[in-house]
Amino acid sequence: MSLMLKKLPFEAWPGQLVRRLRRRYNDHCVNIVTYHRVGAHGGVLDAGSAARHTPVEFERQIDYLAANYDVMSLRSLIERLEREEIPERAAVITFDDGYADLMRTVAPMLFRRRLPMTAFLVTSVIGNRDLLWQHKLAWLLAHDQESRVQAALASTGISGRSPGESLGNFVRRCYRADVPAILESVLNELGKTGSSLAAELRPYVESEQIAEADPEFIEFGNHTHTHPVLSALSYDDQTREISTARDEIARLTGRTPLAVAYPFGLKRHYTAETKRIVQETWHRAALDMRRRTNEGAVDPFDLSRKPAVCGSQHLFEQMMEDWPATRDIALAGSVE
Repeated sequence: MSLMLKKLPFEAWPGQLVRRLRRRYNDHCVNIVTYHRVGAHGGVLDAGSAARHTPVEFERQIDYLAANYDVMSLRSLIERLEREEIPERAAVITFDDGYADLMRTVAPMLFRRRLPMTAFLVTSVIGNRDLLWQHKLAWLLAHDQESRVQAALASTGISGRSPGESLGNFVRRCYRADVPAILESVLNELGKTGSSLAAELRPYVESEQIAEADPEFIEFGNHTHTHPVLSALSYDDQTREISTARDEIARLTGRTPLAVAYPFGLKRHYTAETKRIVQETWHRAALDMRRRTNEGAVDPFDLSRKPAVCGSQHLFEQMMEDWPATRDIALAGSVE
């Protein structure tokens, strides 16, 4: 069936007919869609990334969701699943990392349409106190420091980069708890720090904006304290990452976060132990980024998200309709 659909034109009348039939099948499926940035222009921290949507592109996508799905809050979804209710043709909008445009650009667009969202925050960078380690790496690469970074990693035993492999993919694959400190040391060699760059660039949401957000409209979730690869950490370090972020979000909002979204979110980035920690730290759900559609009565601790496709409304609609992924869809939605 998947092979046949890949060959069937999505917009042609046979494809439209099959889409209507598949919609009946997918009536009891939930799509949880993930965004990162919404901005008209890219910056040094997201150069070459598929994590940014333009405002026009984002509006087109959320209008499509509003017209074709029951867009609900993550809290509503989890409460229904806990009651063993199965929502019909539901969609949930989520954002990761806590970028500055979350409140400046995204919130007004969604508020005008009365669409709820959940923002998963990395608490170590709230208020622009520091940069995410991935953004330290992005800044260094944008300033032609790849060889310096690779030498620093190799000096601590992180080696084995495959031919043609990007440095970002290599670091994620070989991540260790000391990677952020290694990148910070390279910045220091150049007379920079993560905190000074964050104060200069101000890429993240401010504490006051989180505290003042309408809790009925914006839910804040746990995306860990420093955005590590959780599977590379010990049980105690994973617990510390998740509980530290939980406590900081509760302090800012007055509410314990409902759910944890695993950083990067593919199967290799977390373990069964991670799921147990999420439960032990009083969360009610866990979400990965394995691009699965949630079918039927899903376990709230086994929810899956899809990164919203950038650059093509056509491919975004194919993703939402659970059309078999082509290479173009996979590349357009390749955010981890």
